[in-house]
Amino acid sequence: MALEALVTALACLSTTTNGTSNLPGKHFSVITRNSAEPFLLAENDTASCPVSTLGGLAARIQFMTDELQTLKTELNELQQIIDEYRNQDTGVPIATRLLRPLPASLQTFPLALATPTDDTPRNCYDEKHGEVRIRIAPDMEPFFVSCDQMVRDGGWLVIAYRFDGSEEFNKDWQAYKSGFGPLNAEFFIGMDKLHRLTNSEHHELLIIMKNKNGEERFALYNHFSIGSESEKYLLYVLGAYTGDAGDSLRYHAGKKFTTYDQDNDDNGQNCARTHAGAWWYGRECFESNLFGTFQSKYGHEIGYFKGILWKTFLPGPTGSLSYVRMLIRPLKKS
Repeated sequence: MALEALVTALACLSTTTNGTSNLPGKHFSVITRNSAEPFLLAENDTASCPVSTLGGLAARIQFMTDELQTLKTELNELQQIIDEYRNQDTGVPIATRLLRPLPASLQTFPLALATPTDDTPRNCYDEKHGEVRIRIAPDMEPFFVSCDQMVRDGGWLVIAYRFDGSEEFNKDWQAYKSGFGPLNAEFFIGMDKLHRLTNSEHHELLIIMKNKNGEERFALYNHFSIGSESEKYLLYVLGAYTGDAGDSLRYHAGKKFTTYDQDNDDNGQNCARTHAGAWWYGRECFESNLFGTFQSKYGHEIGYFKGILWKTFLPGPTGSLSYVRMLIRPLKKS
């Protein structure tokens, strides 16, 4: 959950000190944000205090601070309206007078609405293999997902699938926001759903990939969560890595999502345009890009780092992975 991610990051920060660490083999770098006290990041410590957890913390805190300030302003305005009505001597009960429409800024104030619960599952645990209808929360409409009960003890929800090049992944922001492709073919679940899913429970991420020779590798991260659209779908939590593909997603932790029509990376150019695919790009663009161009079996080999790449398995600049699946599932409590 988002709260768990923040608590983890703050716990990590509380164990650090300003200056240079006196622990052998540990090297720290200092970052600052808006003249705040510096954050000390352990560059080589990926077990007890992952850099990715801290990497997105500053942006996450800033976003939450802005949200709280907005809510505070709206509450103050609402209090002023109530005080005005109380001071009016009209002889009409205050409850009746408050029926007057509120200002537009307050009409959109989020209110918790009671929603009947049902037995629709929240995730893929203990469900059938294939298409399943789930509901993440009582206030959200149910939708169909693809569940995998065959891989690593099951319970996985497929969020992206590529295997034949039938679906174009070099799409715009709106397409990635909503999702695209049928569940029984190549598809992406959509950023809005992925945000709600990964913030509803503590999720792990599994990536399965194959090269053109059919060699299979995997990367497993024990915590994965992204921000909302207001945060540009920031990859703000990426937990510890295990697997045989190499940790080529680590560089992208703390990065915002970029498409060819919305540039949110730190590079001088739009990395999605340069590399023909949307992704969580950074200053040096990428070390992995699973939404790059699919290479047809008998087509010309893709060059210029535009294929589906994973630096520690298929680094480029030519070629492309022939198979990719990204799956998530809630981490079971021990």
